[in-house]
Amino acid sequence: MTCPIPRRALLLAPFLPIPALAQDRPVRLLIGMPAGAAPDLLTRLLAERLAAGLGQAVIVENRPGATGNLAAAALARAAPDGGTIGTLLGATLAINRHLYPELPFDPARDFAPLLRFARFPGVVLVPREAPVAGLAELGPWLRGLGRPALVATPGAGTIPHLAAEMLLRAIGVPGEMVHYRGDPDALRDLAAGRVQLMVAPLPAALPQVEAGRARALAVTAAARTPLAPGLPAVAETVPGFVAESWLALGAPAGLPAPQAERLVALARAALADPALVARFAALGAEIPGEAGAALAAVIAAEDARWGGVIRDAGVRLD
Repeated sequence: MTCPIPRRALLLAPFLPIPALAQDRPVRLLIGMPAGAAPDLLTRLLAERLAAGLGQAVIVENRPGATGNLAAAALARAAPDGGTIGTLLGATLAINRHLYPELPFDPARDFAPLLRFARFPGVVLVPREAPVAGLAELGPWLRGLGRPALVATPGAGTIPHLAAEMLLRAIGVPGEMVHYRGDPDALRDLAAGRVQLMVAPLPAALPQVEAGRARALAVTAAARTPLAPGLPAVAETVPGFVAESWLALGAPAGLPAPQAERLVALARAALADPALVARFAALGAEIPGEAGAALAAVIAAEDARWGGVIRDAGVRLD
């Protein structure tokens, strides 16, 4: 026997509040980067705003390692009840499946990407003594070395590494990758002239350029960026070139639509605040803001781009 729903309840239903994401407990927000790194700081800025909108604590939990795979695996295993959300790295959604023969998650099946909230352009750097004033002079200089150029990266399989591989192929120059454990050591050897080239994340690169320890030639965004005024985009010399790290707010697959829509709405409202935009810019990040079909298109384009670069360069990680 069915119990009829009172007419008053039906009339009021559209105006009832959406249930809290996680009843009686804080929301966990996983991120596969160490505390204090730019992606972590940006995530914490967003988490503060989400907590205010939800009326619940949002606790950022760092699980660095394996290019974001550890945090991603934990997010994929979490219940899709809103109690656990995460910052999904661009590498998690579009790169790592091409690098690792086995992943503990399926990026196309196990996540609900909600909104892309930050992107970091890279910067093409050469030593300050390099006789190169612009990107057009980079190829002739490197070819004139008479040997493969030494190219610093902050680690194998990172976006700066793959961006350098893509750039060398575009300008027709052979190179030998020198992988470091992070940006600081790589930038130190570039400044000392031990390597000839590096594509570095904007937040790490700008202090080196401003201090005169390295020379910036171009940014790897699709177009010029106000984050580095005066620098051209690589795409002005190499049409179609784009290489950016980025972050998306996400959840385990199966998160109910009302909860997903609420998170997107809260994130959009937070990211529209000029004060937050300024704080993101200070950390070297722009706010793209794609969600839904637009975000799915970004992921598909990134997956195709980096899959091709990885196959061409023969990059493989264990």
